[in-house]
This record gives sequence, C-alpha cells and structure tokens, in this order.
Amino acid sequence: MIELNDFDKEEAYQLLRQLVAIRSYPGEEAAAQQACAAWLAQYNIASTMQPTRNGQPNVIARIENGPGPTLMLNGHMDTVLRAEGWLHDPWQGWREGDIFYGLGAADMKCGVAANMLVARTLAHNKQAWRGTLIFTSVTDEEAYSHGARALVDGTPNGITADACLVSEPLSNGGAIGAAGKMLVQVDVTGKAAHGFLPWQGINAGIEAARFAAGVCNAVPELKHPQVPSSQTVLSIHAGSEQYVITLPEKARVLLTRQIVPGETREAVLGKMQAFANSLQSPAQFAFSNPDPYYAPWAFDEPNHALTQAFQAAYQAEYGNAPNLHYMLGISDANVFRGEAGIPSIVHGPHGDNFHQCQEWVDLASIPAFCRVALGVALRFLQ
Repeated sequence: MIELNDFDKEEAYQLLRQLVAIRSYPGEEAAAQQACAAWLAQYNIASTMQPTRNGQPNVIARIENGPGPTLMLNGHMDTVLRAEGWLHDPWQGWREGDIFYGLGAADMKCGVAANMLVARTLAHNKQAWRGTLIFTSVTDEEAYSHGARALVDGTPNGITADACLVSEPLSNGGAIGAAGKMLVQVDVTGKAAHGFLPWQGINAGIEAARFAAGVCNAVPELKHPQVPSSQTVLSIHAGSEQYVITLPEKARVLLTRQIVPGETREAVLGKMQAFANSLQSPAQFAFSNPDPYYAPWAFDEPNHALTQAFQAAYQAEYGNAPNLHYMLGISDANVFRGEAGIPSIVHGPHGDNFHQCQEWVDLASIPAFCRVALGVALRFLQ
C-alpha cells in the first residue's frame, strides 16, 4: 500500500531549487529539461526528448502497467522573462520559512517538480494501480504553447490520454474550463505627406489611435455566465523609427481578446471591421489573427471518472469538496481539452506574484498537491 505521507517538503524544495536555478525562458528550456530527464533516470524512469517547433524538447516519460486507462500529469518548464525589481537573484532564489522566492518557483516549476515526485512514487508502486501514467514537462507555454501542441499533434511522436491533470499553481479548488485567446492585428494604411503639410496626406497614426481608443467599448468582449474574459490594446506603432518629418503612412494596432465558448475568431474580426467602417476613416484597415490562438475549453462532467477521482482526492487532503470553477487565464489545458478533447483539470501548489518580481510558492503546498495528484492517479488508474 502506498503511504501518502511519504512526500517530503525538504526533498521537494531541493528539487525545485535545482530547476529554478536553470534559466528557462521560452526558447531556452533544453538545459532544464535535460536536468528533469536526468533526475527521472536516477530512479530508473526512462524518458524521451520530443522535438517541438520552438527547437526545445519536451520530456515525456511513459510508465506502463498493463491494460487500463491513461492519465497524463502535465507541467511546463519555461518561465516568463525576468521583471525589474527582484530583491535577490531570481534564479538562485531565497527562502523565508516555507515561502520560496524565485523566477518560475510558482509558475510553474513547483508543479513540474511535484509531478516528478508523483511519477516516481507510481513507478515504484505498480501493485497499486493499472494502466499508463504519462509524465510530461513541456516547453513554450508562456509563448505559443508549441510544446503542448507537439504532445497532441497526432503524429507518431505525439500522445493520447484519457485524462490530464495540469499542475499550474491553482490551489483553490480545480479549474474545469477557461476562455480562449486570440490576437487581433490591425494594419492601417494612410498616405504619406510632408509633416508641415498634413492636409495633403492621411495620418495612419491618428487613424489607428481613433480605432484603438474606441474599439474596446464598441466591440466589448462577450459575457458568459461562467467563463470570465477580458480584452485590451497591447500596442500601437506608427511612423518610422528614424526621425523624419513625414506623415505616418503605416500604423499597426495589436489587441488581445479572450473568447468564450460559442465565439469564433471570424465573428470577432467581422465586428472589428464593422467598427472600423463606422469611423468613416480615409485610411484603410486590414485585420488578421496572428498566432498564438487558443480555443476556449470546458470539462463540466461531474460523472466523469477524472472529476470523481479529483473530488475524492481533494476532499481527502483538504477536508472539503473542491470548488470546480472556470479560470481567467490561459494554460495548456486550452490545448489539451480545447483542441485535442482530452478531459482536463487544472490544480497545483499554492503561490503568487506570477509574471512579476518576488514570485513565490508555499513549500508546504507542494507535498499537499502531490498527495492530491497521487490520489487522483490511484483512483483513476484502475
């Protein structure tokens, strides 16, 4: 019988420190992924390095144990770029009691480390379960999710799974859905003229600004009773990088918009084109949808084996039923469930200050999450 209390906070801390110490920006994950694979190999867990579009490998470890269902434990190894204002070296990190600070400590190397520990426990206790466990550490989640898409792209190098637990740092219950995301690029074309004679041209910068100032009110994000969403302008660029007295002939606006179930990118682009037309601008507006695009996802199936396993494991650890809810952010669950159809739940250790300085994780929450993840696996893999 597996002892759930075997997960040690100090071992989790040391493993997390090793991962945080290796810088792993999107496009630079290989060294951290190699460290992950090497740790697994110490415990006789074979893994493969899967190529991805961003040139950095996913780590995949398949632990097979006869016929039965397949469960994937997933996390991403990449981090955002270093923000200004860190009090100490964000890769060395520092500890204050049970709080560990470091870049990627919460988002989400704590989840990767926890999955590594759970995979080791299951690999060494095959008498307690059956089926297949797939440990995955992917790249590029903070950018284009090339790692997640490589996992489920349908090629011989890809994988299939009956369910997935994504260990993002979401400790308050479990996420069973989220909005998707699309970028809207607006290219505005005016007419160049001398800057002292602006009436002879069409200022693309001014026309782009008119669009940007009104679009969020004119084409608001759709409201959904359960799925939170948002929209904002990310950037406006016009004119030449070199100083010239010339009216901007070209301008570009970039927006990010979260899309809810039932909403399509074509509908969004159509509404924005209609708003541009309503401005009666002398400039021309062209709309496109550059990568990355994420479909919205939902897994609201209370009778599914994954849901029941998660609820029981969470109740056993925390003494109360989990709050199953829809999250605001984007994660690789948008790929696994929204694009590949794999039933997915997002739950992980507790942390905060994501994408900013002084990012932290509660070290005591890592063994707690390990026990939940192990409980899910032991109930689902039967």
